[in-house]
Amino acid sequence: MSTTARPYEPAGPPGPASEGAALGAASAPLAEQRARALLAWDAFRDLAAAADPDAPSRLPGWTGRAVVAHLASWPDEPLLARLLAEARGTRSADAEPLDQDTANAALVEAHREATAAELLAALDDGRTRLVAAFDAVEREGIGLARTGSQVGPVPLLTQLGAIAYELAVHGADLVPCGAPEADPELVDAGLLALADITGALAARYGLTAESALVGPGGGWAFAADGGGWSVRAVPAGKSTGPAVRASSAALLLDASAGRRSVPPLLVKRDLRLDNVPGLLALAPLLDRVPGLPGGPALNVAAGWLGGLGRAIGRFQR
Repeated sequence: MSTTARPYEPAGPPGPASEGAALGAASAPLAEQRARALLAWDAFRDLAAAADPDAPSRLPGWTGRAVVAHLASWPDEPLLARLLAEARGTRSADAEPLDQDTANAALVEAHREATAAELLAALDDGRTRLVAAFDAVEREGIGLARTGSQVGPVPLLTQLGAIAYELAVHGADLVPCGAPEADPELVDAGLLALADITGALAARYGLTAESALVGPGGGWAFAADGGGWSVRAVPAGKSTGPAVRASSAALLLDASAGRRSVPPLLVKRDLRLDNVPGLLALAPLLDRVPGLPGGPALNVAAGWLGGLGRAIGRFQR
C-alpha cells in the first residue's frame, strides 16, 4: 500500500493543531530526544545482561527470557521498520492496531528457547534500529509524521520516546530475576514518556488539562489545550496544580502500569493526588482509551468524587 505521509494533528475538537503547536517531547531538540532514548535502551540492556533468563519475573507466568524477548528486535517483529514506513507514507498509519497481547504471546513463544547471548544480540539490533530511526528523522524530517499506536495516531518521535516507558517498567520486572534496580535516568525517561503520551491523548481528544507526575526528586508535567501539548521538568518540591505524587518515581510507573494496586497506595499515602478536581479534567479519557497510562489512579479519584465507578481495562501499552 502506498499512502501520503501526514503530519500529526489532534483528532478531537476544537480541531486541527494550529501551525507551530507544541507536540510535547517531540518538540524538544532532536539531539536531546536521541540521547534520552539511547540512554534508556542501554540501561535496560544492562539490566537484561544481569538477569537470569530462566528465573520467574515480576509478571505472572513470564520468565526473564519472555520479558526481554518481547522488547528485543527480531526479524519476525520489525516494529521500528513499521513505524518508519508509516511516517514515510508507504504504509497507512490508520490501520487497526494489533492485538498487543496476542502479538506479545506469539513473540515470546517464538523465542522461548533463545539463549542469553541471543537475547542480548536482539537488544543490540534493536538499538541499531533505534539509531537508524533517529537518523531518518534528522535526514528526512519525518519526526512529526503520523504513526499508528494502540491509542491512535501519534507523531513518530512520540513513539520513539514512549519506548522508554516500557523499558523502565519491564526493567523493574527483571529484579526478581537478579537484575539490580533501574538507574534513576531510566526511571526518569520512563516518567517523561508517561507524561508525554498522556498529554498527547488529552490533546487528541480536545481536552484542556494539566497534571504533574512527581517523586521525591521531582518529575514531569504536561499541559494540553486541544491544539497541542507541552511537557516540562518539575523540580523537587516545586509542583503546583493537579499532580500525582508518589514516595518514589518508580512507584508512579508501577501504579500506572498496573503492577501495584492503587487504592492501598492511596491509603498508605505512598500515592497522593493533588487538586483532584483538576485531575478529573482527564476523566473523559477513561471512556475513550481503556488503556490510559495512569488510568487506575484517575479511576479511583473519579469513583470517590463523582460516583462514576468506571471499570477500565488494564494497561496494555
